Amino acid sequence: MKNSTKYFVLLIAVFFTVSCSTEFLDNPPEDKLVLDNFYTSDGQILGSGAGLYGRPWFYFNEKFVYGLDTYAGNSSGGYSDLAQFENFAVAANNQFVFEGWQSLFDVVAQSNTLLYNLEKNAGPATTPEVVERVKGEAYFMRATAYFYLVRLFGAVPILNKIEQYTDKVPTYRNNVDDVYKFIINDYKEAYKRLPLATGGSTTEKGRVIKSACDGMLSKVYITLKDYPNAKIYSDNVIKSLDYSLIDDYGLMFNSPTNNNSRESIFSLQWVGCKGYGYGNSAQAYITPTGTITGDYTGWKTFLPSIDLRNAYEANDKRRKATIMLPGDFYPELVTKSGGYTVGPSGFGGSLGFRKYVIGSTVEFANNCPQQTGQNTTMLRYAEVLLINAEAILGTSASTSSADALLSFNKVRTRAGLPSKTSITKNDIFKERRIELVMEGDYWFDLVRRDRAEAINIISNQERGTYSNISLLQVNSKKVTPTASSFVIQIPASELDANPLLRETPVPFQF
Repeated sequence: MKNSTKYFVLLIAVFFTVSCSTEFLDNPPEDKLVLDNFYTSDGQILGSGAGLYGRPWFYFNEKFVYGLDTYAGNSSGGYSDLAQFENFAVAANNQFVFEGWQSLFDVVAQSNTLLYNLEKNAGPATTPEVVERVKGEAYFMRATAYFYLVRLFGAVPILNKIEQYTDKVPTYRNNVDDVYKFIINDYKEAYKRLPLATGGSTTEKGRVIKSACDGMLSKVYITLKDYPNAKIYSDNVIKSLDYSLIDDYGLMFNSPTNNNSRESIFSLQWVGCKGYGYGNSAQAYITPTGTITGDYTGWKTFLPSIDLRNAYEANDKRRKATIMLPGDFYPELVTKSGGYTVGPSGFGGSLGFRKYVIGSTVEFANNCPQQTGQNTTMLRYAEVLLINAEAILGTSASTSSADALLSFNKVRTRAGLPSKTSITKNDIFKERRIELVMEGDYWFDLVRRDRAEAINIISNQERGTYSNISLLQVNSKKVTPTASSFVIQIPASELDANPLLRETPVPFQF
């Protein structure tokens, strides 16, 4: 390997790496790291793996993943790039899409670089089990990035060698089936290397374990309509007893002190007030008013759609934890004033999101503008339960299976809703929509449905918002997508940089 290539690889690793001190994501200044002796201890190896959980995902998390709920009809927004999502008129230079593409391939690049460095540069004093564990984390993250990429863009290039970056090798897209095969292989490679459980210390909590691979594989297989395998892997998660539902739905998204709860299977890990790129910036865009954040943010970039509001059943506890309506009182927000009550006109006449809104520095320390410590949920136990119910249902019109109902009703009863005695696919998809709002999943649920069915669902949505909630005046938005609307265009800048991306996808050489 050329010296320049070796230097590039080490530099990439150091740029994204975090240390392994007393905290999972306690980052040292980059100039404190010495390239020649970085992979010499278990602490450094674990620190390099910790870097996979945050910074490379930053631009994916900042706006893009929440924009997918706009695509799906759960939210509406004023940004021109976001309005393109709302109208199914996404331009090839859409900044949200570019940031999502770039961030996901950053995750791929960091994972590949880490795999290379662990293989070539791990020092003799390191423990083989630790090295293999962090390799497992790299395989897991690479698989997850590609799972998003293939569902968003269809055929994409599979990059699994660092030379594809260092030597700037033009690359064809690979067939969708091969991308899914690659994803499944990576999760299985991760499973071989990850531990059964974490040790519970601050350097361990939040790291993925074997059952996280099972959970993600269940999600991959349900996407592929491979119901038997989806059941096998979701059953594995349930039987592991590693996870359970927490009592209060909202605490998973509105309270950093509840990060990495017993329901969390895989979450992005953020550090507030550590510098731009290390913290979670989502609150700035989601919060509907700066009165709640106590600073210049609260930009209400994303507003709940009328269609989402109308999708809630009466007495569903998740509604208040997700959407703020006039008259709602939140004692945990604006605590210096005794709590926050939503006024009769809402937020400039519209509704506002509560989910992923944590408040100000009064409520939580280390909570700076665009830099909170709130985790981003990527997979949690409630979703695995719904996957399990769907896998048992399979291709049947309905099911009264005791196992399916047990999984399904655990999610419903936590929300304060009555149990069902029989469920259909529509029941499951509706439950998924409400349970997983602003987690990026409803769009993918529409993508994996029968295309004509999905087009009909979207065409009947009221995707607009209220212009005056007190008078129930509506900014109506009706859109009918086409079949091509369900695959996002690769950013124009990427096509220009690599014209081979315009060519017909090719098989991947496994």
